[in-house]
Amino acid sequence: MPGARAAGTRQGSLAALILLFLGIAAIALLLGAVIGLGSPVLVIILAGAVFGIMGFLLLDSYRMLVIVFVLTFIVQGSVASFFGNRQAAWVVIGLAVLFILRAVLDRQFAKRREEPGVKTFADTAALVALTGYAMIFAASTIYNRPGVAQLVVAVKSAWPMIGVLLALVWFRWSIERQKTLWQILLGVAMLQLPVVAYQHFVVAKSRLATSHDAVVGTFGGSMGGGGNSALLVLFMIGLMCYVLARWDRGLMSGKRVILFSIVSIVVILLGEVKAAFVWMPIAFCFVLRRRMMRNLFAFIGYSTLIVVVAGAIWSTYSALYWSKDITNQSTVTGALEASGGYFFDPNEINHKTGEVGRAAAVALWVDDKAATVGSRLIGYGPGAVKGGPGLGSGKLAARFAPLHVDPTTLATLLWDVGVLGTITYIGLFVFVLMAGSRRLRQRDGSPEAAAMVEAAQAILILITSLIIYNRTLMDDPATQLLFVFAAGTVLQAARFSSTSSKPKVHPAVARAQIAGAA
Repeated sequence: MPGARAAGTRQGSLAALILLFLGIAAIALLLGAVIGLGSPVLVIILAGAVFGIMGFLLLDSYRMLVIVFVLTFIVQGSVASFFGNRQAAWVVIGLAVLFILRAVLDRQFAKRREEPGVKTFADTAALVALTGYAMIFAASTIYNRPGVAQLVVAVKSAWPMIGVLLALVWFRWSIERQKTLWQILLGVAMLQLPVVAYQHFVVAKSRLATSHDAVVGTFGGSMGGGGNSALLVLFMIGLMCYVLARWDRGLMSGKRVILFSIVSIVVILLGEVKAAFVWMPIAFCFVLRRRMMRNLFAFIGYSTLIVVVAGAIWSTYSALYWSKDITNQSTVTGALEASGGYFFDPNEINHKTGEVGRAAAVALWVDDKAATVGSRLIGYGPGAVKGGPGLGSGKLAARFAPLHVDPTTLATLLWDVGVLGTITYIGLFVFVLMAGSRRLRQRDGSPEAAAMVEAAQAILILITSLIIYNRTLMDDPATQLLFVFAAGTVLQAARFSSTSSKPKVHPAVARAQIAGAA
């Protein structure tokens, strides 16, 4: 009998090996056939789907999340920047969906059931706001009945990364695993220096580049200039907040903090994002607020350091990028306008290039003569204002062509889901920030967990400003993933830290203690 059992096992292993070989051969033939069609887009999508499904079957949810991080923050943006192929974002979105499914399966089939998290007002309100946004999104879809292509692109842009947030909130993630994800982000930050140096000194100086926005690191853009440089700078400032938070709690040496800060500041100087000299003081004051408030000398010292760094960034930007535009202005008003004052100009519209200023986009929405009560409340439908060639161009894009009336998240929300959708979406940010503030006030748990929440809260404060700065929260996977990771870190701590810190008492012991006290 043992021999027969061993023979059966060998036959089963051989059959599995044969099936695996046939499966790999079939995949290879299919990929070869698609490659023969000469369509890089189809190859990327098919290869992403194949390897994503293989990862879904072979990896657990945590390892899949690590892969999502690497693909999102390094691969998909680099493919867009250096090869001009933006279809890699679809692969990231598909993998995010598979991660959500894998996380649900891991939760359902876990051998040990974990205790549910403690619900508080702020994190519950955040989920209510998210539910409200989903309801307005659905109502706007039903009311406006957008085309299938437009709806597919809108759903792809809005919901897979939100699903990642829900997975980070509903399930307990250990401090060690969260720390590993933060360490991955530190590695991504260090990688930006050589990439940014090449983009600044080679790409941005070439004839192909039309803007210093070509310096985008691994976060996506085009070789001709224009890309996600704002996220590059925000990302570096956010990770500086993380190392400062760890240093503040004695978890990182001063030398390592200085080294990382030097790398980050060099990247920020080469990236040229005007918001940097505003973001940095806000973030640093938040992270170092306890040290600054110890005494008057500490406040003066840290404030002086922050002002000097912000001033150095402003001076460098002025010398490298703005000097010609600013010095050509004959008035103070003109100089302020050239250095970023156009942000608030409601008339900043260029009909030749199609560019619309941030305030001008909102002004166009306010002055929309075709608006109805329904479009004001729930918008013209998800993806309605999305422009550009190809799949999923919205119906409003044709009406306003050649203007791009969606330069910011705020403008996009107002056009797509109206006032109600905008309120619920912004409510998500407000309540997550409230949950983080409450958690930081409690000052319990491990220093490592406190440092992560501190940094996540700082990143959330910066990302909230993107609502009026650009539209990347609407359709950029890297911006969305950074937001959901920071929000997930905060809500994870709000829901689970208090339960993990309480000692577990057997019910019988608890009853005996109550009886004795009585």
